[in-house]
Parts: sequence; C-alpha cells; structure tokens
Amino acid sequence: MRDMQLRSFYTVANEGSIRKAAEKLSLAASALSRRITQIEEDLGVPLFERHARGLKLTDAGRIYYDHARQTLLNEEWAVGEIEAIKDLRRGQIRIFCVEGAIGSILTDAIAEFRPGSPGVKLFVNRAGSTGVVRSVAADEVDLGLAFDPPLHRDVMVLEAAPAPLYAVFSHVFSFPHKAPKLADLADYPLAIPPDSSYGLRDVIDRVARKRADIQLQVPLQCDSIFGLVGFALSGQGVSILPKCSFINELSDERLMAVPLQDPPLRDAQLALLARRHRTLPSVTRRFSEILAKRLRESPS
Repeated sequence: MRDMQLRSFYTVANEGSIRKAAEKLSLAASALSRRITQIEEDLGVPLFERHARGLKLTDAGRIYYDHARQTLLNEEWAVGEIEAIKDLRRGQIRIFCVEGAIGSILTDAIAEFRPGSPGVKLFVNRAGSTGVVRSVAADEVDLGLAFDPPLHRDVMVLEAAPAPLYAVFSHVFSFPHKAPKLADLADYPLAIPPDSSYGLRDVIDRVARKRADIQLQVPLQCDSIFGLVGFALSGQGVSILPKCSFINELSDERLMAVPLQDPPLRDAQLALLARRHRTLPSVTRRFSEILAKRLRESPS
C-alpha cells in the first residue's frame, strides 16, 4: 500500500495533473484523487496547490517528492539486485574449451562458482582452438577457452594469460637442455597434437616453418592431452605442453619440464573468449568473471 501511495503521488507531481497521472497509472481519476487526499490527510499538510492549469507542489510537497523519488529509486535498485541473484541460481552456461585447461583452470572455476549457483547447469565440450573460436563466433556457445586462438572479427578476448610451452619428460628420460629451443628437440621422439586446428600444434608449426633445417621426430600425434602427458610419463620421449596441462604430474614430481625459448612458444597465451557485441546473461557474466580470475592466477 505504501508503495502504491508513493508511486501515485510521484506520478501526479511529475504530470501536474490528476487526469494525466490517472491515465499513466491506469486508474480512475476519482480513485487517484481520493488517494492523494488520503496521503495529505495522513501527513496533516497539503502537498499540492490546486490551480486551474493544474497542480503545483507546496513546500511540504517538494520535501515529500524528494523522499518518494529516492524511495522508489532504492526499490528499483533492490529489485534489480534480487533478480540478478535469482538469475545466478538458475540457467545454463555452454562452454567450449581446449582440453588442457579443463582439468585445472575450468574445474577450479566451476568449483568456486557452483556453491552460489547450485541450480545452474554447465555444459562443457572439448575442442581445438579453431573449433572453439568457430563455435563462439557462431553463437553456439556462451564462452570459449582457447590456446593462442586465431583472430576472428566476431570474437572478443575477455581475458588472456601467459601459457608458455614446455618440453615435458619423465625422470627416466635423458634430456640435458636447460633452455631449449624447438630445434634442440629434433633429436628426441616427440608427442604433439595431430593438426593445426589445435592451437598448440599451430604455434609449433609456425616456428618449425621458419627453420627449414628443423626435422622433428614425431612418433605420436594425439588429440588427447592425457595421451600426450602419458607419452612423457612413460619415458618414451618429450611432449610439448603448457603448464596447465600437466600441473598435477609436475607437483608430485612425476614429470619434469623446461620452458622452450622460441618467442612464439614462450609468448603463447590461453584466452577466454565470447562473441563480440553479445550481452551475456548475468549468470554467464558472473561465471566468466570467476573463470577470468582463475585464468590470471593459473601457473605459467
């Protein structure tokens, strides 16, 4: 009732006319007039001066007008915030992600996000960087995580973090180099992704193309990070990976790693993507903020 009174008074004051305000509020003019009279009786002072050309606020009316305006603004803000909270508790988020970021960055972000949004469903699909960019551009997914993604006019980068590449190998494998370049890996069996649709393979190929003398030995081309990590764990050779792909194996000392020094490999990035000019729903925007934070905090 109080809200109805304030809104009625506020509308009459803005319109300067009972009739115009009644039309705006979809009320009968007589009912609105009685409501204004009741407010004045409750306050014990007139709020309007009645003239032939309309209504004008009294000194008391101007004070009450400021109160009504601020109260209604506060109510609108509160309702908006409550709706945002409600939105964070339901809905769905679709994500395409390079596999190397799923087991660390993405799962950590999901673990942080879910307690406050238990009703939100997340759909995560694995793809190479080219596939991630294509799906984001086509609006098939809400967010993408890609390794050194190709530029696309319909895709924007929400956050990017360093993701330099490492030569990764087990303790039983002899690898003497402390600051190797890609050319130094030519004498070792390598495991890498199968084609340039994977950002990891694309950046390796770009370096290799600039050095005609590099002839890499690649006995294993695999589209699974688990396969590439497994190759290194088995002691068969060297895998080329960003740290987020093997952080657990590095932490428990099952793998060793040295950073590669070629600038494209050293300067590679992991990027959080969204479609350009798209307004993300509040639930997706909140998750993207958490994911961006996790991306910034990820070890490189």
